[in-house]
Formats: sequence, structure tokens, C-alpha cells
Amino acid sequence: MKKLIFMVVTLLMVTACNTENMNSGSWSKSIDGDMVTTNTVSGVEYVDNATIVVEMTDITKPYVNIAIEGVKFVPMMPDVNFLVSNIAFKLYPSDDVNDPLYGSWTFNEAAVVPTVGGVSREEYTMLNFKGSINDYGVVLEFDVNFGGAIYHAVFGQNDALQSWEATYKATATTILNPGEQSVTFDDEFTVSFLQENLSKQVVTVIFKDIRFSPAMPEVTFTMNNVPFAYDEDGTERLFNVATVVPQVNGAAYEQFTMTAFKGSVSNQILVLDLDITSMNSHITITGSTK
Repeated sequence: MKKLIFMVVTLLMVTACNTENMNSGSWSKSIDGDMVTTNTVSGVEYVDNATIVVEMTDITKPYVNIAIEGVKFVPMMPDVNFLVSNIAFKLYPSDDVNDPLYGSWTFNEAAVVPTVGGVSREEYTMLNFKGSINDYGVVLEFDVNFGGAIYHAVFGQNDALQSWEATYKATATTILNPGEQSVTFDDEFTVSFLQENLSKQVVTVIFKDIRFSPAMPEVTFTMNNVPFAYDEDGTERLFNVATVVPQVNGAAYEQFTMTAFKGSVSNQILVLDLDITSMNSHITITGSTK
């Protein structure tokens, strides 16, 4: 019964989301924002104003058309109006009403071929085309080949989106000197995540009062701008970062540099896995919000 009620509430929320033109059996919304493109080889970023127009021609079917208007990926490129059609979406299934993504439509396509002026343009094929649509707007990202280089493009609306924050009661299990002489040490602490803008897929991660060995005093580590990706269903934030340098009281603490920082975070469960080379240690962190 609880599950049925949740499904009904979710459908009502999604139906209420951006209800322009609902009476005519269609729906559309236009959002102004910035398209940030990054050359994946050089790391050079370029920011250009763009307008995203999302349209559903039949509100009974889970497909949307997304127009990306007046965008260019590099300064020398002319403004282009792209259209990608029939993008399938899924409902974000969170059962936490405080989750800002609750009621979102999420989409994730391996590759889409846009049209320009009604003509298919395979040279602009957009890979890993994913994002979400909700009352706060549209979050969109994809990879595209331009001029022989791969660019990662991220769209976010100009107005700041609602932040996401969660704190977990966690246990860190440290294996010191992995191998025949390994020693295991457990410590309880709290982990907090803060995503200041839902259009930017980075979070601040805080380990409060943590120890990795019996001889280590309690310390609070802050990791800023840690990148993540959403899983296919949009229900988890996934981490896979080669190197994370924590800060203590605003100063970089390089002797505790974390490598192979991996894991996942949902609204209830936290799982992280990392190494600290300077300590010759492997650390597993598990936790929950309950």
C-alpha cells in the first residue's frame, strides 16, 4: 500500500512539474543558461550562453524533444540550433520527499544524433547524453567531437538551483600495511556532502572527527569540488576520482592525499573506498542516514 501511495504521489508531482500547455495535451519549457564545454585533452573551458527548450508533444508518452539553441562549443564556431528528438526518460524514484531531484525526469542515452534545420548532423553526434528535468529546470551534459577534439558539454540555468545536503553516520575500516602484516582499525565518525548547485556535478565532502589509526588524533577533512556522476537511474551519485587532496582548516593536507577515491551515495546509504599511500593503508567507509 505504501509503495502504491508513493507511485501515485510521484506521478502527481511529475504531472505538476512545468505544466505549460498541459490542457492541449503537450508540454514545453524554455530555460536560459550557460553551456560550459571543456576540451578533454587540453582542459580548456569555454562558456557560452544558450537556451534549452524541452517539449513533450504527447504527455501520455515518456519521450521529450530537447532543442539547444544558439550554442557554440568554441569561440570560432558559429551559433547553432540543435534538436534531439524522442529522448526517453524515467521517473526519479526517490522516496525521500526532501530530495530536490524527487519527481524529476531523468534521461541517459549512449548516443543521439541531432538535427540542424531539419537535417541530421552525424558529425555532431552527442555521446553519453544525460541529465534531468524538474521544477528547478534542466541539467544536461554530453560529449561531442568538434574539430577532431572531444568536448564535454554541461548546461546549467543561470539561476542557481537548490542545493543538496546529507549527513551519514559512518564507520571507517582501515587496513594498515595490507598484506601478511596488516592491521585493521575501525573508527566511527560522520560524513557530510554538500552540492551547492544541482547544475554542477561536484560536491564538498567532509569527514568530521575521523581517525585512520590508533595513534592518529581526530581530525576533520574537507574535500572541495569532488566530481561525481549519476547512475543510470539517477538514484545514486557515483565517485571515481584518481586523487583527492583533503584540507584541514582551509590548508591542503597533502600527506593524507587520497587515491582511487571510489564509491556511491544514495539518499540513505554511503559506500566509499580509498587508499592513503603515505600511510600504506586501504580504507573502506560505510554508513547510513539512519
